[in-house]
Amino acid sequence: MNRPINPNSTAVTSTSASSRLSKGWNDLNPDLLLSILSRLSTLDLIAGVYAVCSSWRSAARDPVCWRILDLSDWDAVNARFRALVSFPQVLNRILAFSRAGASVEKLYLPPFADVQDLISVADRLPNLIYLSLPNPEIQEDEFFLALKKFRFLTGLAVDQNFGTSVNLLSFLQYHCLTEFKLFEHEARLEHHHAMIMCHYLPNLKKLEIPVRLSRQAILTFLEELHGLEYLDISGYQDSVINNEILEKASRLKVFVWHSGRDLGEFVVCSNCGGNESVAEPCQCVLEEKIMEWLANP
Repeated sequence: MNRPINPNSTAVTSTSASSRLSKGWNDLNPDLLLSILSRLSTLDLIAGVYAVCSSWRSAARDPVCWRILDLSDWDAVNARFRALVSFPQVLNRILAFSRAGASVEKLYLPPFADVQDLISVADRLPNLIYLSLPNPEIQEDEFFLALKKFRFLTGLAVDQNFGTSVNLLSFLQYHCLTEFKLFEHEARLEHHHAMIMCHYLPNLKKLEIPVRLSRQAILTFLEELHGLEYLDISGYQDSVINNEILEKASRLKVFVWHSGRDLGEFVVCSNCGGNESVAEPCQCVLEEKIMEWLANP
């Protein structure tokens, strides 16, 4: 027997379904929206998140979204603004919008950032704990002057010329750095450089040195930095890893190295006499295998 349909019930169901379908990103719970936006990169945030709607704008202004300012890829920054902009302009816009100056913890500067930019940052981001400064052209005395303004600095990334400077390292020892990185440089990092770094920065927990370095330098870091947890030496070009290094590095939580170069994935072709390391079989070997396959279908 067919049952009569209640028109009122149908209307209620239809309205309820329509209401559910009409909810969009702007109707997200504020805490959930903030949790999502806080996971976006600086480039994504400045790309126009604030212009989506009022709820997004309100969430994006929360200082928690701006704890990390990564402006290292300046071409990408210009692309987001769709115009050529200067570093002071970008910093002014971000701080004016977010009012997060006191909440910014990490700053990755563009390659051209100079000492004036650094001093401006020190005045406006007083609680910075990590600074990445790739520009090698800054004068050492000017660098010192700016660094004095960062009272809470515990992490630093600089050019190798700065990173092996006795004057700079002796100054940095009063910051009690736990994280240190050297940008790639043509110069080789030797044992005596490693000894200097270990002497002045004994509390390091994370060390990134993707530069050319000797086996003895690696051993020095592993032996002298007792609190070390993370070591990245992925920039070396010669085969320097041996069983002793692997054994000493086994205590680390993270050890980044060229396993391919030292475990035989990079080979020298003995068939054609080639003397360059390659990541795949040499072309002559492939051609030989093809000929064998054609001869024996």
